[in-house]
Amino acid sequence: MSDEIADEAGGRGRGRPSVIDADRIAETAIALWRERGYRTTGWKDIAEATGVSVRTLMRHFGSRAEIPWTGVDAAAQRLAISLAAMPDDVPTGEALRRAIVDSVTHSEQIFRAAPDWLAVVANEPDLMVAAPRAYAPWTGAIAVFIAHRNPDAPPAICHAPATAYQAAAFAALADWAEDGSREDPDRAVDRMLRWLDVHAPTADDGGGPEPGPVAEDAAGTPTQGDTA
Repeated sequence: MSDEIADEAGGRGRGRPSVIDADRIAETAIALWRERGYRTTGWKDIAEATGVSVRTLMRHFGSRAEIPWTGVDAAAQRLAISLAAMPDDVPTGEALRRAIVDSVTHSEQIFRAAPDWLAVVANEPDLMVAAPRAYAPWTGAIAVFIAHRNPDAPPAICHAPATAYQAAAFAALADWAEDGSREDPDRAVDRMLRWLDVHAPTADDGGGPEPGPVAEDAAGTPTQGDTA
C-alpha cells in the first residue's frame, strides 16, 4: 500500500480525491491504543485524533484490525520486485534472504512507532488474527518464487517455507522493537533469516523414492523388490 491513498474529503467537492497519509493514521491509532486500550478506542477516537472522518477511515481500512498492517502491501511489492530481479544462480535460500531484507523499510515512522506497535500487536489477539490476511501477498510472492525454482514441488510445499520466512521476519522485527530499535531493522531481519534455508530434498535427505519391500531370490540373497 502506498503512503498516500486517494480519499474523498470535505472542502474539495463531492467525489473529488484528496490525500490521506495511511502511515500517519496507523501511527496515531497505535499510540492511542497503547494509551487507552484497543477495545476501548474506536473509530470515532481515531477520527478525532487524525482529522479524518469515520466514514473515510472505514472505507480505506475496512476494520480497525487492519490498521497496524498498513505497510505490508508496500513491503510485498518491494519483495516481489527484488525477487523478480534476482539472478538465477543465487541459491534459493540466499535469494529469499536478500529480497526480504531489501523489502524492509527504513522510514522514520517505523523507528517512532515500533515500541508502541509491538506492545499493542503482541497483546491484542484481534490484531494478530488479521496478520495472515495482511501478509498473504507477501507470503504469496515467496511461494511463487519457490515454485519457480522448484517446478515439481506441490503448492503446499511452496507455501510452508513462505510462511516460515514470514514468521521469522516478524519475530526479528518484534525482537528489534523490544530491544529499543537501536539499529536498522533490516540488519535484525538479516541475522534471523541466516538461520533458514530452502532446498529440494535429495535421496540423501530421505527425499527420494521409497524403497520397495525386501525379498529373497532363489539362492536366498536379499534383493530390493518393486513396490506395488
